[in-house]
Amino acid sequence: MKRFLLLSILVSAVLFGYVPSVKGVVIPLDDSGWAMVVRSELIDGGYVSTPSIFNFEPGDDEIVIGLGKTFQFPLDQEGLLRPITIEFQKLSSDAVSTIVIEEEYIINNTDIEWIAYDMFLMVNVLTPQAGFNPDFIPDGDQLESVSFNEDFGYGYNGLPTELNFVNTDGGGVPPEPVGDDVFQPGHWRFGGRIVIEVDPQMQVNDRFQLQEIPIAIPEPATIFLLGGGYFLFFAARKKSV
Repeated sequence: MKRFLLLSILVSAVLFGYVPSVKGVVIPLDDSGWAMVVRSELIDGGYVSTPSIFNFEPGDDEIVIGLGKTFQFPLDQEGLLRPITIEFQKLSSDAVSTIVIEEEYIINNTDIEWIAYDMFLMVNVLTPQAGFNPDFIPDGDQLESVSFNEDFGYGYNGLPTELNFVNTDGGGVPPEPVGDDVFQPGHWRFGGRIVIEVDPQMQVNDRFQLQEIPIAIPEPATIFLLGGGYFLFFAARKKSV
């Protein structure tokens, strides 16, 4: 019953078009015309690292970055882990139109093994600002099956807004990794990259969100809620200025 009530609230958020923006630390991404916005407690607590700029030169139409994230939140009553959300804010009318994540280190400190991992681009459903480029399929590391999902809406230019990582052979991302045994989806060393294409007509100061959610319990209703409810909640967001 609680799941249905929560899903109803999420659908209402879409219908009324209100989703709060991330309030926190604004981190400019070099001179690319973009900034990352991350809640201050995530930066201060070490849950999200300051992004690394790997490749950007004036005149380029893409910026290549690296990110680090640590999940150590407990499961809630629904058996879900809390997502980490990063907002990308456009700062300039001549901002680059491609954001590439080429190195991402994700640490599982949740004391439970993950059986899947989802990434969502939360965009305006009427004028979507961004989408994943499916021509670039990232390596899934421990979660080897990688797929793009369009079940809950399309992004900019019809691109998918959901990226799923699953290990269909069993196993997953272990807790408390040792050394380099961390989850690295889209890492350049494995030939993968996560490519986000952005609408060049996106307004200055407008934002879209990248939300990442580990899945720890292989329960169909839980996976549906993650795949559908969280997207619905963030899909139609109020334009932020």
